[in-house]
Amino acid sequence: MDRRELFLRTLWGAAGVAAGACRSAQAREFPPDYDASKELARADWKPVFLDDHQNETLIALSNLIIPQTDTPGAKEALANRFIDRVLAAESRDTQREFLEAMAYLDGECLTRYGTAFRYLPEASQVEFLFLLAYPHSLATWGSEAAGQFAGYKHFSTLKQWISGAFYSSEMGTRELGWDGPPHGEFAGCTHPEDAHK
Repeated sequence: MDRRELFLRTLWGAAGVAAGACRSAQAREFPPDYDASKELARADWKPVFLDDHQNETLIALSNLIIPQTDTPGAKEALANRFIDRVLAAESRDTQREFLEAMAYLDGECLTRYGTAFRYLPEASQVEFLFLLAYPHSLATWGSEAAGQFAGYKHFSTLKQWISGAFYSSEMGTRELGWDGPPHGEFAGCTHPEDAHK
């Protein structure tokens, strides 16, 4: 089973919930013909929740978690922009959890490599993510307090956000087999009105 198949199986429900919440919010705040994807794709787009460093770190991370292959990856799907917009509307607890995960990533990279994650060569980024991607013994990692490996938890948080954003995008849903809206006009039920009593 490849990485994308695993994401499909484990995150389909989360992506659906995220997409549904965004559609619901869109319906309340914007006119019916508003297309949020066009806002996210603007050349002059700026993050509203993340700062520039966090945004660039998220782009680098998303490019490693779901890279472009023969299909677009999370970077091409603008997962960072989707996440930024959703986080701006999230609860403080959810925002804090995400920011703590991002800070952990940079903090550990500064300790191990002397620079933030986004500035590392790709080989070092991948090496570091392998340390975080799996729960393992503390003998490998060092001196985490109370025997808890925080790196795995923080990486899992970021991975879920990125994969949820990707599979909520048009590129992600097409990769899952969606081929666009139905063609033609929906006629509705063609039975006589009294047939369903």
